[in-house]
Amino acid sequence: MGINGSPKGERSNSRFLLVKALAAAAEILSEDATEILDIVDFQIRHCTGCDLCVRKKPCPESEHDDMPKIEKKLSEARGIIVAAPSYFTSVPGILKDLIDRSRTMKMLDHQLKDKVFGAITYAGLRFGGQEHVIDILNRYALGQGMIVVGSVGSPVKHGTFGSGSMQTDEGKWRKAETDILAIDASEELGRRIAHLVKRIKGT
Repeated sequence: MGINGSPKGERSNSRFLLVKALAAAAEILSEDATEILDIVDFQIRHCTGCDLCVRKKPCPESEHDDMPKIEKKLSEARGIIVAAPSYFTSVPGILKDLIDRSRTMKMLDHQLKDKVFGAITYAGLRFGGQEHVIDILNRYALGQGMIVVGSVGSPVKHGTFGSGSMQTDEGKWRKAETDILAIDASEELGRRIAHLVKRIKGT
């Protein structure tokens, strides 16, 4: 399951890398084994801090938005990749709403535990907070009891997660479609997650 956390939906650079990662995963699993959810297509209300989920009760906001649909998709997934752009060195607000509201899934019997997790990010600047976004996403996954993994491609070529920037080393501008290192790293991450999903399923 790929989660595109960009408000730009299908136009986003982070989604492009997510598609590459899922395509690489599908080569190992099957063509119909992957799916993308664009968060911008769903209505997700803010968490109000009512703490009903702590008391093992359903979130009252879920009666008024699309969180039940998203929760069902996440529960069915064996692996999850979240892609998010860097918005002022953090994740976009619409993705943070999903993170906050999915607290219910943890409180009601750890519904996301043991799912294989990977993160992808893209920023405008060469040093635009990519590591901070990945850290936020990985800490979220750890809090949910997921299995956080990185890619295991070339140690000198690929990073441990999919990451890139619109700004080149020369200070020029590009789209993710021409960011070869970001594409390669995202594909490596997708393959890594697919291999682990397959091994865990086999056991």
